[in-house]
Amino acid sequence: MIFDEKKLYRVEITKDCRSYESHSLLRLRNSNILDTDAFKSEKYGIIPRGIRGWVVKKWGKLYFSPDIDQEGLEYFTPPEQPHILVSLEKIENHYKRLDE
Repeated sequence: MIFDEKKLYRVEITKDCRSYESHSLLRLRNSNILDTDAFKSEKYGIIPRGIRGWVVKKWGKLYFSPDIDQEGLEYFTPPEQPHILVSLEKIENHYKRLDE
């Protein structure tokens, strides 16, 4: 079906990459406004090295879907909602395919 999510292969981020700009409205979605120290952090929008997940195909496009319960997810995912899809184009040349 067109709405199904198909897991293709596992990947690991090999170097930090930006999923959105620090001045983006996504930063407001992904941070706690009351935590002013975290809000000022330049790490927001960065997918840190070492994050693992799946390359999935959904809606006819390829996405990166990180595994939950990893350190660093809080910088690019909404609180309490770690299951997101990041366009594969945004992590291009920043990941390696895992043979598991």
